[in-house]
Formats: sequence, structure tokens, C-alpha cells
Amino acid sequence: MGGNVSSTNDNQDRKGRHYAFQPDYKPYRLASPFSELEHSYDVVVIGSGYGGSIAASRAARAGLKVCLLEKGKEWRPGDFPEKELNAVKELQMTVHNEKKGYGNSTSLYDLIVSPDVAVLQGCGLGGTSLINANVGLDCETRIYDDEVWPQAFRDDLEKFTTLDRDRVYDMLKPTEYPDNHLDMDKLPKMAAMEKAAKHIADIEDLEYDKILRKVPLYVNFKNKEENHVGIPQPACINCGNCCGGCNTGAKNTLNMNYLPDAKAHGAKMFTEVEVKNITRDEKTDSWRVHYVHHGQDAFENRERVVRAQVVILGAGSLGSTNILLQSKNNGLELSTNIGQRFTTNGDALGFSYNGEDKIRPAGKEVPKVRKRRKGPGPCITSVIDMRHRTDKGLGESYVLEDGTPPCSVDVPYKFLLRWVDSGVDTTPGENDWREWGRHLVGKGWKNSLAFLSMSNDDSSGELKLDPKNGRVWVHYPKVGEGDNFQVVKNGMTHATTALKGYFVPNPFWGGLAAKIRDTKGIVTVHPLGGCIMAESGKDGVVNHAGQAYKGDTDELLSGLYVMDGAVMPRCLGVNPSLTIAMVAERCMRLMAEQRGWNIDYASTKKIDLSLSATPNKPGIKFTERMVGKMSVGNKSSDSDFILTIETQDVEKMISEDPSHAANIYGSVSIPALSDSHLTVSNGHFTLFSKSDGKHHTREMTYRMLLTSNEGQTYYFEGVKVVSKDSAFEIGLSDTTTLNVSLYKGEDNKGDVVGTGRLHIRVKDFIKQLGTMVVTNTTSPLQRLKWKTKFGNFFAGCLWEVYGFAGSPDTAFNPNAPPREKRALKLDDVVPKVHKVSTKDDTELLLTRYEGGTKGPVMLVHDLGMSSRIFVVDTVETNLLEYLVSKGYDVWLADWRASILLPSHKEKSTLDDSAKYDIPALVDKILEVTGSPDIQVMGQCGGSLLVFASLLSGQLEGKIRCLIASQVAFFTHPEKSTWKVNVPHLLYGDGLTAYTDTEVGWKGRFVNRLFETAADLSTEFGEHCSNSVCHRVTIMYGRLYEHDNLSKDTHDNLHEQFGFCSVAFLKHMSKCFSKNYLVSADGKNIYLPDHNKKKPLESVDYMARMRYLNLPILFINGEDNRVYDPKGMDQSYERCKEANPEQDYQRKTSPGYGHIDSIIGKDAVHHVFPKLLPFLDKYAEAGSVVKYTPQKKQSIVPELTVKGDMTDSSLAHAYHYGGEDESMHAQNGDSQVGNGHTTTHENGSNNNGHQFSWHKHGRQGGMRDRSPKNSPRNSPRSSPRSSPRASPSGSPDLGRRESLAPINEPQ
Repeated sequence: MGGNVSSTNDNQDRKGRHYAFQPDYKPYRLASPFSELEHSYDVVVIGSGYGGSIAASRAARAGLKVCLLEKGKEWRPGDFPEKELNAVKELQMTVHNEKKGYGNSTSLYDLIVSPDVAVLQGCGLGGTSLINANVGLDCETRIYDDEVWPQAFRDDLEKFTTLDRDRVYDMLKPTEYPDNHLDMDKLPKMAAMEKAAKHIADIEDLEYDKILRKVPLYVNFKNKEENHVGIPQPACINCGNCCGGCNTGAKNTLNMNYLPDAKAHGAKMFTEVEVKNITRDEKTDSWRVHYVHHGQDAFENRERVVRAQVVILGAGSLGSTNILLQSKNNGLELSTNIGQRFTTNGDALGFSYNGEDKIRPAGKEVPKVRKRRKGPGPCITSVIDMRHRTDKGLGESYVLEDGTPPCSVDVPYKFLLRWVDSGVDTTPGENDWREWGRHLVGKGWKNSLAFLSMSNDDSSGELKLDPKNGRVWVHYPKVGEGDNFQVVKNGMTHATTALKGYFVPNPFWGGLAAKIRDTKGIVTVHPLGGCIMAESGKDGVVNHAGQAYKGDTDELLSGLYVMDGAVMPRCLGVNPSLTIAMVAERCMRLMAEQRGWNIDYASTKKIDLSLSATPNKPGIKFTERMVGKMSVGNKSSDSDFILTIETQDVEKMISEDPSHAANIYGSVSIPALSDSHLTVSNGHFTLFSKSDGKHHTREMTYRMLLTSNEGQTYYFEGVKVVSKDSAFEIGLSDTTTLNVSLYKGEDNKGDVVGTGRLHIRVKDFIKQLGTMVVTNTTSPLQRLKWKTKFGNFFAGCLWEVYGFAGSPDTAFNPNAPPREKRALKLDDVVPKVHKVSTKDDTELLLTRYEGGTKGPVMLVHDLGMSSRIFVVDTVETNLLEYLVSKGYDVWLADWRASILLPSHKEKSTLDDSAKYDIPALVDKILEVTGSPDIQVMGQCGGSLLVFASLLSGQLEGKIRCLIASQVAFFTHPEKSTWKVNVPHLLYGDGLTAYTDTEVGWKGRFVNRLFETAADLSTEFGEHCSNSVCHRVTIMYGRLYEHDNLSKDTHDNLHEQFGFCSVAFLKHMSKCFSKNYLVSADGKNIYLPDHNKKKPLESVDYMARMRYLNLPILFINGEDNRVYDPKGMDQSYERCKEANPEQDYQRKTSPGYGHIDSIIGKDAVHHVFPKLLPFLDKYAEAGSVVKYTPQKKQSIVPELTVKGDMTDSSLAHAYHYGGEDESMHAQNGDSQVGNGHTTTHENGSNNNGHQFSWHKHGRQGGMRDRSPKNSPRNSPRSSPRSSPRASPSGSPDLGRRESLAPINEPQ
């Protein structure tokens, strides 16, 4: 055995039966990477069935430069589905007159459904040979007597049936099923066929041994370390899955003979390439093959071109006909007979159900067969051949073969026989009770046998192009009414009678489906015709040698051939693969003679498996689209490209190769240069290679050859110069902008013909990430691992923002593969990232998801976390998805404590963040959106931070409404103040919630300590084994109810929690110990005088509380174990007291704790709906009317000052007055003037100075003098627009932009 193919021996089992060795086919492949496709070849072969494979082999043996294009994928033994659901995934179905089909266009099982005929064919490298029954029967000689065959063909029958047939036999090696194969007795189905043959022979008065024989099979029954082309092959193990795909390698599919022979002699093969049409280039006497590559389906699937002197179609009856019909529609002069004389080959299917003998009716999974041994045998082993009766015409000629469906259709097969149509009893009155019992318990199926038959229909069908889906469909009305099918039914009924079973016809021909549709439908696996051979274009499409006619004449098109089942001019009445192969061998023999080629049939060169081996290391590929402008001469045009970058060794690319090189293929559109898309070949890409002479700079280069449809070549050279601009930014604009130069010719030494600049749009960048595929491995873990590693290398933190493939590389178990993340449910909403720099030069991050016109709403995360909490993908719907689905413009804020930013390890405090971060973030949103104000939601520390910024006057007039989640400005801890005092004693700079399985002894000790402490501080039901969970509990308290988290969320807490600096922890400790928001040094700068007996009488206190005169929803989990809900209650009551007319709301979430209100698995049902009405109420900009004092305001606060006041106190007092308000020194007297009364209420400020509030009110009650049509009197007006006094006597004061903010902690 050659190359890297290995084997394992299993020579004896317990019964002494020997089983074949099993080669490992995984490392070996025939197809070349698509990036190796060149722009021109001597011969292009389309399709890889019997015709295409033979053409490629023989052209390569003639020393020609050969390219084979296959629409499907490459399948190797071991790849084929054996489970029903996996098989369904590999089904593609096209229905006549329907635009969209089912499944992927490269899936293995290709089903085309037409009104009267359904066609099932294989799609993959090897064509239908991958899923056929591998039978090599000859046509009966009477078939060739039909004058529909060209005379030159009939004159050449001797060579055709000897020389050409021998060449096929030498490659496909047909062999009858051996007696005692695998030391087994006669297969049960072979014994059943013998019974059936005897019964039919008695009826027809024939000798049964003259009609029953074994069929020649393209199956290997001996272990071979190396077959005749160099491929190792085991012996058949009788699994019966021939028609589902052979997973052992025993079946002689074309990728075991002709295709590796073609590769050994230099042919190149490319998969997932769908040819659309062919055009002629008369100037160069060559052909253009127009194709699309299905490796770029995420973007526009553009047609590209490969050129050749000779084009050979071997895409099968439907495929070749489709291509020629499309080509004719595009102007190629071809015969009008394309599509005519289609035949189903008389295919018919029937079943004997619930007979008297067990038969092993369906295939078995390979592992089960290896274990239990008793498989059903190959799909077909015997034939009752009714073709050689000289007294019968061809219409009564048929073959009847045993059939074994693959295990992948086991369940539907059982269902059909047991429940859909259990058939007609052919032996009524015999063993009825026994038959009924087997049927009742489901064992009747085990005594069943499928029959496959071929006969002779009238070959009058037509293949037509379906304009809706671009594929051909079969027009063959009443084909099932043909006499030949009734003859076959009679034969199947006789065979069933011999087996004492129930006859069940094909449900589409004579069963339930046929009755419902009132049509006898035919399912064929042997479609023939459509491009038939004939004497001229008046009667057919090609001549006897497969060469295409020019129109309806006898003139031939140079270099265009068809050599597959499409050229058959009539029904063959038998399995057609051998005849198709013989015709292809003959066509290649004649082509070589005509063109002077020398096909080296004597060559014994075998494939070198070491050269065909798949690289042992995973590769990767992704597709990129860039758009922009290109200038060519004095022309400028919108231009773009769609390119796939591919490497066969991703580890080498990102770790070892300094240039990080890969290959490129795709297309470029430059209308100023060519009206058609330019096809890329010989493309080379380098990713982040170091720039020569530029420090801290890397380059991404694109170099490739472009070929136009006219045959002109150009050299494309593009460079992205990438500079890392800051600690956070990796240069998105750099990585998405390409400077392009275009040269005439095949390198950059030619004249420059064009220049331009292309860039990546964000929506295309998102698609690009979704196209990343890890190749050369079947392991899901390996694919995910390398996709994530490449993503981290490629985009750094941008991958974290945009990516869908995996988590960051800080996993709980660093040796475990990163988990796969689900894509966010955002429809077409594309995230946009904004970098924000604060006045103290800290870089923050805003990520926008513009889900609608509501908002904008900013979400602010907690300490030691990040905005990830709002986009957690381990729940059904996260908060971001929820808000976007409701039409909100959502902005995720990452402030300096975010674990996504480098700043989170710096010694900052809430004071710093309140002063710099929140104002900068808010201003950025206002700048980008143009909105006058925004909505904000803060979670825990984020809420506390927003209150600090509000109370310091940093956000005046900019916040429309606020949701305070879990905590506000009163911070009563839940018996856990120590939990934020202890951690910073353990580590000098702070504490991290992150730990992993590779931690050292110190870390393990700390983990154990934290686990013990966490267990002691929580109920038994809340204990777990997650070390991150333990650390979180000790750092912050019990943040969630375990039952509220999904398992995935709990297992991946390391994604949400990280390092929290000691400065933040100490600041929080101060707030906890004081029970309210204080500065980092413990001073009461945010709520001065709040603890006075009458705080409402304090100027400084009221100055701060006036900043909170905006709608606020206070919400917390009812079971919050971090903050006592009375802190939220107190914050709510203080706001209501200070601003009684404002819309303050108080809600709780029963059953929820702290952070589980955001990341809980059912938060979308229990918590988020509580937020929505409040957000919707203030969803529009301007929905909250800001208070502006009116001229000659009738309700004005006035101050009486006694004693000395500091400048600060005077400033506070002054900024509380309006334009027409004044400060008066009063002695508590009462004034009357202008019909108003003034009442004085004595108090003092925080410096001990006495003052009085003067409340002006019109006698007989207060009156609002604002115009009736003003916002104040609008039904939508917010309560806070009415500046009334509260019942308690506190003033309702308008907010003033002139109120001095707190600039520094005092």
C-alpha cells in the first residue's frame, strides 16, 4: 500500500470468518485546492461520471493539460451518511416550476421531481457511481439493431464490443459475487431470487438456469494492498449500502479507478464547480467554460471563466443537456433537438412484503456488520433476465434484479411497507394467520425483498429548461401507462408469489401516491438521452463520436463533445453504466485518432498517494468582498472583488511563515476595464507580514492574475498597510482599505493600466467571518479550535466584537477547545464600533446596534465585567436581541472597568468614571445620532456610576430616562460588606474572578479557600464545583440563583467575569460601609445633607436631587443577595420627595437575584418585559419635556441668607434661581404683591447658614401661566414639566444648565 494510507487487520472473528482490512482514506483526496485552477487548459472535462472520468483519464494519458470540473463534493469511504437524518442533510431536491429547491446544490443525493418522472442521480466526484448498484451488464444485441444509432456506430460494433469493452473491464473489474464469500452460505436474497426464477420459468415455460444468473459487479471481493491504479481496497463486507455510498472502499466507484488514473497522469480535478454554459471564442479558436464556484455562496455567486481548446461534457443526461440548453440560449449555435428522446430506461421498483423466508431486507451500518457479520450482501447480486426470448419483442423484454436499500433509508422503507401500502396477498389462504402476526408485530419487513427492473419505454420524453430554477425537468406525459411497465409488474407479481409475500408496487406508480395524483409516476435512476447521437443535427445533437453538431446541419463544432448517458438515442433496457463507459472509451479512441493524440493505454503508472494526501494539519479558508473605485485611463467606475483566501496549513500560516501566505481565487469586477467579471488565477495573499522599513507596521498583500472573457490578462497588486494606532485599536480602517495597482500582462513589470482603492463594508466583514471554514479535518473540535485561533490572530479584539465562532482564548480549561457561539438573532442589524477617548486619555468602547428609531438607549455594565453581559449567547434571547427586536437603537458601553479594555487593571475609581467616562460616552452617542438626549440603563455598578455622574451635574439635560437595575444611590449591602473589603487584602492590585485548570499551587490554594468560603456563605442548594463561581461569590456576594442560569452560562462564567482593581473595590467598600454613594475617600459629595433631619431644606441636597428630576425606573431582583432592596426603596422615596411630580417607578423581579436578571435563562420572559413599557413611554427624543423657567414665573424659590456664605454656597443658591428669580434677605415676614402671597420656611444650608424658601402662589390656588398649546399642557407631557410644590412643602425646581457640576472630589 502506497503513500500515507494505513490499514488495520481483522483477520479472524470468533467463528473463524475472516474480514478485510480497512484502509484509512481520510488523508487522501483526488481534488486539488480550487486556488490551483488555472485560466486555460488543453482539455476541460465537465462532470465526473462514467463519461467524464474516462475522458479525463484518456486525455491525461495522451499527455494533455486536463482540468475536470465537478459540481459536487469529494466523497471518500467513511464519509457517506448511514443515519436517516444525515442522509436527509445530503439531499437536494428540485421541483418543476418552483424557484427554490430543497437542500444544498452540492449535496450527494440529487432528486429532480417532474409531473410524471422523478430522477435520482449522484452529485459528487465520481458522479452517480457513488450511489449506484455497480452492475455491469451488457445490452442485448437487438438494442444496437435499432436504426436510431448512427450507421458509423453500428459499423463499429465489433471494436465497440471487444476493444472498448475490454478497456472498461480492465479499469472497472466487474466480478460476480463469489460463492462462500466471507465463509458465508448463500445470501438469503439470492436464495429468494432462485425461488422466484423457478416460478417465473414454470409460467413462461423456460429453463430457470437460463434466466437466472449472478450479475457482474464493480465490487472488490479480495483484500488488495494496492489495486491496479495504486489505491488500497478491502474486500466487500456485505453491508448492503452500495446505493447510499460505500464506506469501506470495496466498491469500484470511479474514484477507485479512472479518476485516480487521470490524476496519476497529470489531470487536475476541482469540486463544487457548477458549469453554467459554454461560449465560443472564434478569434482564438477556443472555448470559454462559464462556471460558478459554490465555495463562495455567502456572497454573490459570480460566473467565472476557464478556457480550453477541447471541452468534453460528461455531466450526465440532465446535466449535459442543461448546459447545452443554457449555451444555446446564450447564442451558441446548436441543434434544436437538444432535450429530445429522453428515456427513463424503463426503470421500475416493487416489493415482496412479508414472505415466508427471512431475507435481510436493507443495508446495515458498517460498524454493526463488522461486529455481527451477517450483512445482506451487495445491493444487487442476481438477475432474472427476460431479454433473450426470441419470440418476444423488445417491449416485453426486461430484467428483474434483487435490491437492497441502504441503511440510511431503513426507517422510511419500513414505514412504507408496514403502514403506507402493505400490498396485495399473492397467496391468499396460505399462512394468513402467520403473515398477519408478523405484520402486527413489525416483523413482516424482515421477510421482504425489493425488486429493481429495467425495460424498454418508447424513449419519447423531453428535457426542458425550467425558467424558474434554471434546471431541466422531464416532460414525459403518461410514461407510466406504457405496456412495458405492466409487463414488469406481472413479472414482479410472479416473483412475489414464489416468495409467498404481498406485492407492493412503487407507490408513485401503483400505490397510494399514484392514486392521489391520478398519475402512474416513474422514478428513474438511469436517465438517458437529451443530447442523442444521430446522423446530423436535424435528428440529434452529436455525431457517432460524441462531437456536437453546429445547428441542425451535419457541420461539426470543433472541440465540443458529449460522452455520457445523454448521447444514448434510445432506451437500453438494462443497467446502463457498462454501455455508457464503452461509448466513452470509443469516443476518446476516435477523438485521439481525429486529433492525432497518442493515448498511452500501456502505461502502468499508479497514483502517488503521498502526493495526493491531504495535509495532516488543518487549513483554513474564508471569503472577502471589497468595494470601491478603480480608474483606468480617463475612466472611473465602481469596482469590487469577491475573493476566497485559502491555506492548507493554518498553523504554519499564522505561526511559522513570516509572510503568513495563502492562495487566492475569485473574481474582480472593473467595468472601466471589462464588461465581464475578471477571473482570478495564480493568486497569492499575505496576512500581516512585517513591513520593510516601517516600524510597528504590517502589510496585507493581494497579488493575482486576472483574465477577461476576451482572453486579456492583467496583474492585480493590492496592499493594506496596517498600523496599530493605540493600545486598544488594531486599525479597522487599515485592515479594511486596499490600495490597488493594475498592470497589463502577467506580472507587475507591465504598464500600469489602472489604480484605485477598495474597502470592506461592515456588513460584508460580518459575512466574511461567517465564511471561515477549517479544512483538512473532520473533527468539530479541531475545526472550532483553529477557526478561533485564526480569528484571534486576524482581528484581535475586533473578532471578539464581531465574531460568532468562539469565545476568547481565556477559557476555563485552556487545553479544551473554545466553545462554539451561536450567531446573534439580529436579522440584518450590523454592529458599528466607536472608539471614545476621555479627557484623561482613557480609551473606551461603544458598540451600536441600530435596531430601529426608538432610543437611543445606552446599556452600562457592572464592575469586573463588560458589555458581554448584554449579549450572552447561552440564553434563548439576550437583552440586546430583545431590545433590537423591539425597534431600539442600542448602544453597548464599555467603560474603563470593562474587562475588554486595558484600562480595567488601572487604579481608577467610580469618581473618575463618573467624571470622564459616562459624559464622554453620552456625548459620543448624541454626536453620532443627533438626538438631544438618550435613554440609559445601568446594571449594578453601572447604575451607581450613572447616578454619580448625574449627581455631579455632568449629564444635565442629556438623559431622557434612566433604568436603575439592582442598586441606586443608597447602597445598603445584604450582610456582605466584608465581601468587598476582604478581596483586596489577598492581592495587592485587585482580584480576578478568572481561574483555569492550569493554575499553580498558589492559585489552587486560593480556589480551595474561596470554595470553602463560598460554601459557608451560601445555602447547600447553591453549592457547585465551578471555581469562577466561587470567586465571584466571594468578590461580590451571591449574584444569582443557580437555577436561573443555564448550564452553558454557568459553565462559561469566565467569559463574563474578570479582574477588578483594588481601587474600585475599595471605593465600593466605602459606599457599602456608608450605605450611600460617596467619593473614593469616603466624603459625601454626591448627596450632601441627605442625613439631616430635614434634607429637603438643604440647598446643596436639593441642588443634587434636582439633577435626578427625570423619569427613573428602580428595579431589582426580589431575592437580591448583594444589595438589600431597602436601598432601592430609599432611593425611590428620596426622588419622589424631592421631585414629587416626576415619573418614578418601582418594580421587583420575583425569583431573581442580582445579575441573573440580565443573564438568566428566562429573563427574556420574566424581567425584560418589565423594562419595556418604561422604555417605550420615553422612546422618542423629546418625549420628556425639559423644564425651562418662564418669564415672570409665578412660582419662584427665593432665598433669605443670614450670616456669611461661601462662594460655593452662593453659587449653589444662585444657580437655583431663574432669570427673573432673585435672592432676598428676609426675616420670615410675609409679603403681598401683585396678587401673590409669599410664605417663608426657615432652614439652613450645610454650612450652618440660615435661609428661607419663598413660595409664591396666587391667592385662591396656584395657576400655570404657560400657553394652552405648550408642551406643558400636552397630553404627552411628562409630569416633571409642572413646577408645583409638593404636599410636603418642598419646591419643584427646574433644572438649570448653569448649575456648577462637581469637578473634583472634595
